[in-house]
Amino acid sequence: MKRILKLILLFILIISVLGVLYFVSKWNKISYDENINKSKGIKILDKKIFQNFFINSDSAKVKTDFALFENKSDTVSSNFNSTLNPKYPNLLILRFNSGDGFSGININVLKYKNYFYTTAESYTDVVSTFDFLRSEPYIIKQQKLILNKSNYKKGDSIYGKIELEIKFTPNDSIYNAKGYFKSLIE
Repeated sequence: MKRILKLILLFILIISVLGVLYFVSKWNKISYDENINKSKGIKILDKKIFQNFFINSDSAKVKTDFALFENKSDTVSSNFNSTLNPKYPNLLILRFNSGDGFSGININVLKYKNYFYTTAESYTDVVSTFDFLRSEPYIIKQQKLILNKSNYKKGDSIYGKIELEIKFTPNDSIYNAKGYFKSLIE
Protein backbone atom coordinates (compact mmCIF):
# COMPACT_ATOMS: atom_id res chain seq x y z
CA MET A 1 0.00 0.00 0.00
CA LYS A 2 2.83 2.42 0.85
CA ARG A 3 4.52 1.64 -2.45
CA ILE A 4 1.38 2.54 -4.44
CA LEU A 5 1.02 5.77 -2.47
CA LYS A 6 4.68 6.66 -3.18
CA LEU A 7 4.17 5.99 -6.91
CA ILE A 8 1.06 8.18 -6.97
CA LEU A 9 2.90 11.01 -5.19
CA LEU A 10 5.85 10.64 -7.57
CA PHE A 11 3.49 10.78 -10.55
CA ILE A 12 1.83 13.96 -9.18
CA LEU A 13 5.25 15.52 -8.57
CA ILE A 14 6.41 14.75 -12.12
CA ILE A 15 3.22 16.19 -13.63
CA SER A 16 3.60 19.33 -11.48
CA VAL A 17 7.23 19.82 -12.54
CA LEU A 18 6.32 19.33 -16.22
CA GLY A 19 3.49 21.87 -15.84
CA VAL A 20 5.83 24.45 -14.34
CA LEU A 21 8.43 23.84 -17.08
CA TYR A 22 5.77 24.25 -19.77
CA PHE A 23 4.57 27.52 -18.22
CA VAL A 24 8.10 28.91 -17.94
CA SER A 25 9.00 27.91 -21.51
CA LYS A 26 5.85 29.23 -23.25
CA TRP A 27 4.57 32.14 -21.15
CA ASN A 28 6.44 35.46 -21.06
CA LYS A 29 6.17 38.40 -18.70
CA ILE A 30 4.28 41.45 -19.95
CA SER A 31 5.92 44.89 -19.99
CA TYR A 32 3.81 47.88 -18.96
CA ASP A 33 3.94 51.47 -20.18
CA GLU A 34 1.09 53.63 -18.90
CA ASN A 35 1.94 56.33 -21.48
CA ILE A 36 1.84 54.06 -24.55
CA ASN A 37 -1.51 55.60 -25.54
CA LYS A 38 0.39 58.87 -26.13
CA SER A 39 3.02 57.23 -28.35
CA LYS A 40 3.40 58.08 -32.02
CA GLY A 41 2.54 54.50 -33.03
CA ILE A 42 -0.89 54.67 -31.35
CA LYS A 43 -1.67 58.20 -32.58
CA ILE A 44 -1.08 57.37 -36.26
CA LEU A 45 -3.63 54.53 -36.15
CA ASP A 46 -6.36 57.15 -36.69
CA LYS A 47 -4.72 58.18 -39.97
CA LYS A 48 -4.50 54.65 -41.39
CA ILE A 49 -7.10 52.99 -43.61
CA PHE A 50 -8.10 49.38 -44.24
CA GLN A 51 -6.61 47.66 -47.26
CA ASN A 52 -9.18 44.87 -47.17
CA PHE A 53 -12.14 45.65 -49.44
CA PHE A 54 -14.44 43.37 -47.39
CA ILE A 55 -14.49 45.97 -44.61
CA ASN A 56 -16.39 49.21 -45.02
CA SER A 57 -13.50 51.55 -44.31
CA ASP A 58 -15.78 54.58 -43.84
CA SER A 59 -17.44 53.16 -40.73
CA ALA A 60 -14.71 50.92 -39.30
CA LYS A 61 -11.95 52.41 -37.18
CA VAL A 62 -8.47 51.03 -37.53
CA LYS A 63 -7.59 49.30 -34.25
CA THR A 64 -4.18 47.92 -35.19
CA ASP A 65 -1.36 48.24 -37.68
CA PHE A 66 -0.12 44.73 -36.90
CA ALA A 67 1.45 43.11 -39.95
CA LEU A 68 3.24 39.84 -40.59
CA PHE A 69 5.34 41.52 -43.24
CA GLU A 70 6.82 44.99 -43.03
CA ASN A 71 4.28 47.55 -44.20
CA LYS A 72 5.47 51.10 -44.91
CA SER A 73 2.17 52.41 -46.24
CA ASP A 74 -0.85 53.87 -44.46
CA THR A 75 -3.01 50.83 -45.22
CA VAL A 76 -3.59 47.98 -42.80
CA SER A 77 -4.97 44.51 -43.41
CA SER A 78 -5.43 43.24 -39.85
CA ASN A 79 -8.36 43.44 -37.49
CA PHE A 80 -8.06 43.42 -33.71
CA ASN A 81 -10.41 42.61 -30.86
CA SER A 82 -9.97 42.07 -27.15
CA THR A 83 -12.27 39.95 -25.02
CA LEU A 84 -12.35 39.42 -21.29
CA ASN A 85 -13.34 35.89 -20.34
CA PRO A 86 -16.51 36.12 -18.21
CA LYS A 87 -15.71 33.01 -16.18
CA TYR A 88 -12.07 33.89 -15.51
CA PRO A 89 -11.65 37.67 -15.04
CA ASN A 90 -7.84 37.40 -15.10
CA LEU A 91 -7.91 35.87 -18.62
CA LEU A 92 -7.85 38.37 -21.47
CA ILE A 93 -7.87 37.25 -25.10
CA LEU A 94 -6.33 39.48 -27.77
CA ARG A 95 -6.96 38.41 -31.37
CA PHE A 96 -5.28 39.77 -34.50
CA ASN A 97 -6.83 38.58 -37.75
CA SER A 98 -5.59 39.04 -41.28
CA GLY A 99 -7.34 37.41 -44.19
CA ASP A 100 -9.07 37.83 -47.51
CA GLY A 101 -12.41 36.26 -46.62
CA PHE A 102 -11.34 32.82 -47.83
CA SER A 103 -8.10 32.20 -45.95
CA GLY A 104 -5.84 33.97 -43.51
CA ILE A 105 -4.11 33.85 -40.18
CA ASN A 106 -5.20 34.47 -36.59
CA ILE A 107 -2.70 35.54 -33.95
CA ASN A 108 -4.18 34.76 -30.52
CA VAL A 109 -2.66 36.22 -27.36
CA LEU A 110 -3.77 34.90 -23.98
CA LYS A 111 -3.03 37.24 -21.07
CA TYR A 112 -3.21 35.74 -17.61
CA LYS A 113 -2.35 38.17 -14.82
CA ASN A 114 1.14 39.46 -15.78
CA TYR A 115 2.01 36.75 -18.31
CA PHE A 116 1.05 36.07 -21.91
CA TYR A 117 1.21 33.29 -24.46
CA THR A 118 0.85 33.66 -28.23
CA THR A 119 -0.34 31.18 -30.85
CA ALA A 120 -0.70 31.51 -34.61
CA GLU A 121 -3.23 29.57 -36.62
CA SER A 122 -4.03 29.62 -40.29
CA TYR A 123 -7.50 29.06 -41.70
CA THR A 124 -8.97 28.39 -45.11
CA ASP A 125 -12.29 27.55 -46.71
CA VAL A 126 -10.65 24.68 -48.62
CA VAL A 127 -11.21 21.65 -46.40
CA SER A 128 -9.62 18.27 -46.98
CA THR A 129 -10.29 14.96 -45.28
CA PHE A 130 -7.04 14.81 -43.35
CA ASP A 131 -6.74 18.44 -42.19
CA PHE A 132 -6.83 17.32 -38.56
CA LEU A 133 -3.49 15.53 -39.08
CA ARG A 134 -1.73 18.58 -40.47
CA SER A 135 0.32 20.58 -37.96
CA GLU A 136 0.13 24.34 -37.83
CA PRO A 137 2.65 25.95 -40.23
CA TYR A 138 3.44 28.84 -37.86
CA ILE A 139 5.57 28.64 -34.71
CA ILE A 140 6.10 31.61 -32.40
CA LYS A 141 9.83 31.77 -31.62
CA GLN A 142 9.96 35.01 -29.61
CA GLN A 143 7.26 37.29 -28.27
CA LYS A 144 7.06 40.68 -26.58
CA LEU A 145 3.94 42.47 -25.37
CA ILE A 146 3.60 45.98 -23.95
CA LEU A 147 0.28 47.06 -22.44
CA ASN A 148 -0.94 50.30 -20.87
CA LYS A 149 -2.03 48.66 -17.59
CA SER A 150 -2.13 45.31 -15.83
CA ASN A 151 -5.83 44.85 -15.02
CA TYR A 152 -8.82 45.38 -17.28
CA LYS A 153 -12.58 45.36 -16.92
CA LYS A 154 -15.21 45.15 -19.65
CA GLY A 155 -15.43 48.55 -21.37
CA ASP A 156 -11.87 49.62 -20.48
CA SER A 157 -9.57 51.02 -23.16
CA ILE A 158 -6.58 48.88 -24.03
CA TYR A 159 -3.45 50.19 -25.75
CA GLY A 160 -0.36 48.21 -26.57
CA LYS A 161 2.37 47.00 -28.85
CA ILE A 162 3.20 43.45 -29.87
CA GLU A 163 6.39 42.09 -31.44
CA LEU A 164 6.65 38.49 -32.65
CA GLU A 165 9.25 36.37 -34.36
CA ILE A 166 7.31 33.76 -36.32
CA LYS A 167 8.76 30.74 -38.09
CA PHE A 168 6.93 29.51 -41.18
CA THR A 169 7.74 25.79 -41.07
CA PRO A 170 7.19 24.73 -44.72
CA ASN A 171 10.26 26.70 -45.85
CA ASP A 172 11.84 27.61 -42.46
CA SER A 173 11.55 31.35 -43.11
CA ILE A 174 11.39 33.78 -40.20
CA TYR A 175 9.01 36.76 -40.11
CA ASN A 176 9.23 39.66 -37.68
CA ALA A 177 5.65 40.74 -37.09
CA LYS A 178 4.84 43.80 -35.03
CA GLY A 179 2.28 46.48 -34.53
CA TYR A 180 0.45 48.83 -32.20
CA PHE A 181 -3.16 48.30 -31.18
CA LYS A 182 -6.01 50.03 -29.37
CA SER A 183 -9.53 48.98 -28.57
CA LEU A 184 -12.20 48.62 -25.91
CA ILE A 185 -12.42 45.42 -23.86
CA GLU A 186 -15.51 43.45 -24.88
